[in-house]
Amino acid sequence: MISYEEAGQLLGLAAARDQRNVGDADVLAWHADLNAGGVSYTDACAALTRFYAVDMASLEPEKRRRITTPDVIGIARKIRNERLANFIYEPPPGDEDPNYLQRLRRQLEATANGETPALTERPAIEGAPPPQVRALLSGIGRTVPESGEEAAAEVERDAVRRSGPLGRQCPKCSVAIGRPCRTPGGKERASHPARRGETGDPAAEQAEIERRKAASARSLARQAGASPEEAAS
Repeated sequence: MISYEEAGQLLGLAAARDQRNVGDADVLAWHADLNAGGVSYTDACAALTRFYAVDMASLEPEKRRRITTPDVIGIARKIRNERLANFIYEPPPGDEDPNYLQRLRRQLEATANGETPALTERPAIEGAPPPQVRALLSGIGRTVPESGEEAAAEVERDAVRRSGPLGRQCPKCSVAIGRPCRTPGGKERASHPARRGETGDPAAEQAEIERRKAASARSLARQAGASPEEAAS
């Protein structure tokens, strides 16, 4: 509750800013209004400061006005809500809190009144995501294959991204590491002999094609639910 003397002090602070004349009726009115609005003396002082130093200071001189009790009540409530914007309940030690509601109300009241320092921002969640989440995140941004064969080929490419011919950039078609070689028309093809460290061996190139076909068949079989032995055959 704001006392009669405190109401007079608030009006004196307002008069010092806007040069108003203050009488007993003014003090009585402010005392009644601010107590009906549930405003504390501390919050009323803060509301006065914000009104004149922030709200009125941003206006042209001809648009400025004197503060009224509805202004004080509205700004004081806004200040209290701002203090609670990032409120976080502090539980007692242990896993149980039989007096949760009473403790919560006390902490809310202390923060809104300014007795407990208000958080300016919510604490960030610390710690890295679990392995399964990181595995899912690694696929973000990748092109989705349009067919089962392309999906199988993608699985195969992932398995050899850092080994074999795909483990280095192709000196023939200049595709990046991990990507299959391309024909001049842009279609995928078996790795160029230069990428395999060979001078050009048709038999070896055909063997590589057969190896890729077999790998794709195994991948498709695994996706269809076949057992490892069935996939290998």
